[in-house]
Amino acid sequence: MKIKTVFGLLIIMGLLLSVGTMNVSAADAYSTMDVTSPSCRVIMPWPDGGSPAPNKQYPIIAWANGWDNKGNDTVAGYTGGLSAWALDGPYIIIADKSRSPKVSDLVACLDWMVQQNTTNGSIFKGILNTSRVGLSGHSQGGGVAIMAGNSAYNIVGVVAMNPYQANWRNAEKQKGPVLIFAGDADTTTPVAQYAQPAYDKVKTSGKGAILAILQGGDHSGQVWLTPDFTNFQQPSNLFWRKVLNGESNAGAQLKALLDSNPPWTTSYTFTSNFTLP
Repeated sequence: MKIKTVFGLLIIMGLLLSVGTMNVSAADAYSTMDVTSPSCRVIMPWPDGGSPAPNKQYPIIAWANGWDNKGNDTVAGYTGGLSAWALDGPYIIIADKSRSPKVSDLVACLDWMVQQNTTNGSIFKGILNTSRVGLSGHSQGGGVAIMAGNSAYNIVGVVAMNPYQANWRNAEKQKGPVLIFAGDADTTTPVAQYAQPAYDKVKTSGKGAILAILQGGDHSGQVWLTPDFTNFQQPSNLFWRKVLNGESNAGAQLKALLDSNPPWTTSYTFTSNFTLP
C-alpha cells in the first residue's frame, strides 16, 4: 500500500473556485492509500502523517470511474472532486480503480473498506460509520452505482453523474434516494436515452429521486480531468450532507440551488422518508 499526500491539486482548486463553493480550504490536505487486492484507492480527510479526528466515525462513499482507455490511473482524473467530498464531510472515500467497472468491482472495494472497521491493526479499525454508506460514479461508473444501490450494506444514497447502463434492470431496488446528474449537451450518454430512463426506474423504488440536468453540460468536461466536479460539486456536497450527515438545512440549500434556472432543470420524487425541506 502506498500513501501519498496531494497539496498542489488542492491549491489549484482553491485558486479556481471560491471557498464558499468548495467548503474546504486550499490549505487543507488529504492522503491516499492504494490497495492491491481488490484494486482500490482510499482517500482520507487528513494529510500524510495525520490521523483521524478523536472519537470520530466517518461515513463511507464508494466510487466507480467512467470507462477509460487513455490512462493508467483512472481515479486520478476524479481525485479533485473526491477529495473535496472527503474533506467536506468528512468522509472516507473508497474508489474502485477499474477502467471498465462492474457492480462486482465496486462492491469488492466496499467489502474491503467495511471489513477494515473490525480488522486488528487496520488504521480504519473502529472509525468507520458503516450505517452510513453512499455510492457514486461517473458514466459507466454512474450506472454501476445505481445498479449497486441494493447492495448488502446500509446504502443511504447514490449520486450518479452522466450515468450509462445498457439496461436498468433492478435499478428500482434502491435502499436510499438517488441523485442523477446529467447534461443537456451530453452526446455520449444523452439524457433521453440514459439519465431519464434511469430516473424513471429509480423513482419507483419509494426511496426518493432527483434528476438534475445541467444546461449546457456535456459528458466529460464537468468531471473528468478537472480540479473538481465543477457544477456538480456543490449540489453533491449538499446531498451527501443531507443523507450521510443528516443535516436538514443541507437539504433546503440543495433544493434552492437546483431550483435556480439557469443552470438547472430539475425533477424531484419525494417520499415520506426523503424530502428537501
